[in-house]
Amino acid sequence: MIKKSIIVVGWCVVGFAALSPFVGLQPVPQQDSLDEWQQPGRIAALSQADQKKVLARLAYTEPAVAYTPLPDFNAIGDTNARKRAFFNYLLPHVQRENNRLRNLRRQLLELAEKKQKNQRLNINEYAFLYSLYDEFRMDVAESDPQMLQELLKRVDILPASLVLMQAANESAWGTSRFAVEGYNFFGQWCFREGCGLIPLSRGEDQSHEVAKFDTPAKSIRSYFYNLNTFHTYEPLREIRAQLRAERKPIRGEALAAGLGRYSERGDEYIAEISNMIRFNRRFLED
Repeated sequence: MIKKSIIVVGWCVVGFAALSPFVGLQPVPQQDSLDEWQQPGRIAALSQADQKKVLARLAYTEPAVAYTPLPDFNAIGDTNARKRAFFNYLLPHVQRENNRLRNLRRQLLELAEKKQKNQRLNINEYAFLYSLYDEFRMDVAESDPQMLQELLKRVDILPASLVLMQAANESAWGTSRFAVEGYNFFGQWCFREGCGLIPLSRGEDQSHEVAKFDTPAKSIRSYFYNLNTFHTYEPLREIRAQLRAERKPIRGEALAAGLGRYSERGDEYIAEISNMIRFNRRFLED
């Protein structure tokens, strides 16, 4: 009897090992990880079961990155070691945002194909679609092919090389006051009193503050949101959409050309980010 039990257990282990590569391909929705502004506002009329289905479509596909305080990058004497430490600290958050965007985009492309074939969408698919219109700042009363294509321009990845090089540039490799005190790696502003840190160089006629975040994850999430939604960065999204149309890789250096309005320095800023990507290419992978 014991011998038979051992044999059965052995076959179970073998079976699990054979299936595990395929099981691992299925993302596990992390529905509790959406920020308040990402939560869909138009699903209250759905049943509880349908609401869960929509939330599962919108969710992150992996657990949140464990919080760790900002390292003291100034204390790392070796330049290459400092750069690797900076990239290693931020990269998991970048990858998580991009993985969610890939999952959302895959589902959107499936819906676009259904509509192209004149197939009707079900209530969950419609709720998912309009939830994305809301999240990506599109005021859409009735979806049409043009609106769906615009949404696809926004629901897309940002190359890690671009994100990390902008973070390095804007935060002085994680050593700036705004990075140290507020996890702000991208120089993002806010305009409500007390929303962030007051710049020492702010003029008397100015009222902006530099946004303060609780975690690096929220800083990066806000950066992704800005580039994928604000009209200021429409040139970047157009470049990315053109690369998609031409079936070319989405590279950071290509998208940097769309950052002309990220900084008052315009073309000089674009050149600086592009040069940083080229110079640090050995540390980066898109």
